[in-house]
Amino acid sequence: MLIFLARPTIVVAMLVADCPLIVRSPRPVLAINSVTKSFAGVQALKGVSFELLEGEIHALIGENGAGKSTLTKIITGAVIADSGSIEILGQAISHNSPTVSRSLGVVAIYQQPSLFPHLTVAENIAIALEHDGAWLVDWQSRYAQSTRLIESLGAAIDPRRLASTLSMAEQQIVEIAKAIGANAKILLMDEPTALLTDREVENLFRVVRRLRDDGVGIIYISHRLEEILGISDRITVLRDGETIGCHKANEVDRAELIQFMVGRSIASVFPKREVPIGDVALEVRHLRNDEAGLHDISFSVRRGEIFGLAGLVGSGRTELARTLFGLTPSGSDILLSGEAVRINSAADAIRLGIGYLPEDRRQHGVILEMEVATNISMANLEAVSRGGLLDHQKERDLASFYVNDLRIKTPSIFASAGTLSGGNQQKVALARWLAIHPRIMILDEPTQGVDVGSKAEIHELIVDLAERGMAILLISSELPEVLGMSDRIGVMHAGTIAGILTREEATQTKIMSLAFGHFESEVSSV
Repeated sequence: MLIFLARPTIVVAMLVADCPLIVRSPRPVLAINSVTKSFAGVQALKGVSFELLEGEIHALIGENGAGKSTLTKIITGAVIADSGSIEILGQAISHNSPTVSRSLGVVAIYQQPSLFPHLTVAENIAIALEHDGAWLVDWQSRYAQSTRLIESLGAAIDPRRLASTLSMAEQQIVEIAKAIGANAKILLMDEPTALLTDREVENLFRVVRRLRDDGVGIIYISHRLEEILGISDRITVLRDGETIGCHKANEVDRAELIQFMVGRSIASVFPKREVPIGDVALEVRHLRNDEAGLHDISFSVRRGEIFGLAGLVGSGRTELARTLFGLTPSGSDILLSGEAVRINSAADAIRLGIGYLPEDRRQHGVILEMEVATNISMANLEAVSRGGLLDHQKERDLASFYVNDLRIKTPSIFASAGTLSGGNQQKVALARWLAIHPRIMILDEPTQGVDVGSKAEIHELIVDLAERGMAILLISSELPEVLGMSDRIGVMHAGTIAGILTREEATQTKIMSLAFGHFESEVSSV
C-alpha cells in the first residue's frame, strides 16, 4: 500500500513482502523474490525474498548455515539461483554473473580485504577502476584520484603506501574507496568489523553512515548483534534457508533476534554449571619467554576448572597459549599434575596431553581443503594406524564418533572442511584435539566469528569437557564470555598476569582496570 502526501515523490509507508519500509526514498535498488538454490541435494535457499532500498543499511543475519553466504553469492553473480527472480536497479537479471553485477554497481567487501600487499594503495584502487588498456600510466592522475576517494571518506592514507603496511581498518577504507570509485549502488559488507578495534569500528560506522546518506544501499552481515542494532535501518533474518522475517532495527532487541535466528528461546548463551574442581592439572611458575614478550607469569588450572584469560589486544594472551603448547618454547619448567616438564614443541605438548585450539580457525584450526575425517584424525595418527599404515576404517570410525558427539553438521565425514559453516569448522578443529584425549585444553577465542546458536553449543561443550575432569584455559576478547564461563579469571597486561579474580569477584570494571595495568589492590574495591 502506498500513501502519498502533497509531494508525489515522497512515500510515507509501504509494506513489501511483510517487511516494513523506513521513511526514505521508495526506490528499491535490489529486489530478490522466492529464490531457491540446492547443492548436491542439500537445499541451501528455500524461496528467500529480500529487498534493499536506496540509502538504506539493511542487515542480513542468521546462524552459520542459514543461507547468508549463498544469497550473497547469488547477488554478486558468483552463484546462479535455481529459481526465483532478481532485480538490480529495477532491471530484471536473467543471467547474472560477477561481470554483470559489477557493471550495475554491486560491490562486495569481505572480512579479509582482497588488496594486493606488494602494490601501493593507488595501484590497488587503479586495478579495480581502470579498464581502458592504456599503455602509459598517468601516475599523477592515479594519486589524485586515490587521494580524492580516500578523503571523501574522511580518512588520510598516503596513496604511495604499500598495502602490506596498512592496518586492517585502513585496508577496509581502501576497499570502500574502490567501491565509491566504481560508482557502487549496492555495497555488500560481510563481517567487516571482525578484526577491528572498537575505535576502528566507530570510524568505519561513520563512513558507512555517510555512504548511506549519499544514497548507497548497504547490505550488512555480522554475528555481532549489538552492532546490527546500532548500525542498521532494517534487519532480515534467515533460518535454515528461509526468510523468517524483516524488522525495523528500532523495533526489536537482541533477545528477539536470537529467538528469530535459532527458532527457540536461549535462556543463557553461557550455560555455566557447577562442576567439581579437582587437583591442579597445570601450574606455571614465573614463566618467562623473551621472544614472545612474556615475563614472570604464574597461575594454575585445576581439573574441572575453566580458567579464563582476559586482556587487551597485545597483552600476551595468544603468546602465552603458544608457549604452553611448545610453539614458542620458553625453557621454563611447567608442572603437569605436580611433575615438572619441558615443552619444546607441539609434539611434546600432544604427548603430555595438551590440546590447543588456535585463534585463527581458517589459518591454523582446520585445513579447509581436507576432508572432515582427515582433519579430525591428523593430531592422533597412531590411533587410526596399524603396522605403520593408515587404517581408513579406524579413521572413519573416529570421525563418525566425534561428528555425532559434537553434533557437527556435515553432509558426510568425507566432505571438505571448507564447505562447512564457521561454527561447524570450529567443532571439527575441537574434535581433532579431543581425539588425543587431552588432560588440558587451551581454547583461544573458541567462538570468534560464529553465530549465536553455535556459540551456545560450543559453550555447552566446554562445560561438558570440564565436567569430564578436563582443565580448560579459555582465552577470549569478549568480556561477557569470560565472565559467563570462567571459574577464575586471569587478566594479562604487558606480557604478565596483572591479577587473578574469582568468579564472585570478577566484574567488567575490575577486569578492564587490571587490563590497563592497575594492581589488584587498586581494583579490589571497584
